[in-house]
Amino acid sequence: MNNTVMFIVGLVIFCAYMITYLSMISKANKEQEEEMNRNSE
Repeated sequence: MNNTVMFIVGLVIFCAYMITYLSMISKANKEQEEEMNRNSE
């Protein structure tokens, strides 16, 4: 029982971390593409 609760809590934290991490990468990638488009014009 206790191990299951610890696993679920860890999984929730890990999923929240990965979602945040991937959204930051996506945001940075979009900003970089916009910067490249501005520079090429």
